[in-house]
Amino acid sequence: MAISQTLTKSLITILALGALYGCSEDKKPQKQPTKETTQQEQTQTDPDVSSESSETTEPQPEIVEEPTAGTTEIKKGLYVYDTDKATFTDCSNNQTYPVAQEGNYYELEATYLALKDEAKQKLLFEVKGEYDMRAPDEGDDVDMLIPSQLIGVVHKDSCQ
Repeated sequence: MAISQTLTKSLITILALGALYGCSEDKKPQKQPTKETTQQEQTQTDPDVSSESSETTEPQPEIVEEPTAGTTEIKKGLYVYDTDKATFTDCSNNQTYPVAQEGNYYELEATYLALKDEAKQKLLFEVKGEYDMRAPDEGDDVDMLIPSQLIGVVHKDSCQ
């Protein structure tokens, strides 16, 4: 009887660990050597390779990616929800943006409603998202926050 209980507990532990491993969010790609790095390593270690070939290749300019509109990044700001409209005041530039009803909008709304103590209370939210042009209920397109992930909430009403 004790052996079957031990086996059952072991099996459950193995299944739980397998499930945790399968749900791991570690999505770092394995670094594969590129053709350029392989050639560089070969010229550094191979005495038969002449130095002429390395002199004839021109250095490639380094590509620097700059954040552009529509880039998902972490944003910190004051979130307010009132009568079917949500706004987000970005702490980095003090601009207020409407929150588009897409992405994980409803998670932000539900979290806010669960944590607020009074109407129109500001809460400091940290979200992953982007600003993009969207059509409001009426008028011309405006920049809106498109939230993709709620990272955290601080029960504060200011950016400080």
